Amino acid sequence: MKLPLIALLGVACLTTSMSLAVAAPSTPNRVAPATARKFHKVTIVAVEGKISPDIVLVRRGDLVRLTFQPKDGTYGVYIPVLKFKGKATPEHPVTFEFAASSEGEYEMRCTRYWSMKHWTENGKIVVE
Repeated sequence: MKLPLIALLGVACLTTSMSLAVAAPSTPNRVAPATARKFHKVTIVAVEGKISPDIVLVRRGDLVRLTFQPKDGTYGVYIPVLKFKGKATPEHPVTFEFAASSEGEYEMRCTRYWSMKHWTENGKIVVE
């Protein structure tokens, strides 16, 4: 059995005003190592049952903030490996953060039914 490979950092939020607390370095003049984590802010726009971008590419160790912003109604968002479920509307996008802790491809699903192609129109998070 394959264990979940992405660690969830935060709890879902219904607004985009979340902030990520970052500790200040102990020595202000110290140069960050080459392996320092990057912080990615990605807004995924949902329209007519399709999401864009449908592939979110990050590196292992990166911190990621995903915001789901629908343009035409209410969408359900489900990311199985993170055990994340949320509901997003045009007025209230859903935002959450996670650390990409392991390489792999992880499914993102829209839980709103659009057509027979519904389950083929989903996206994924790719951690390199």
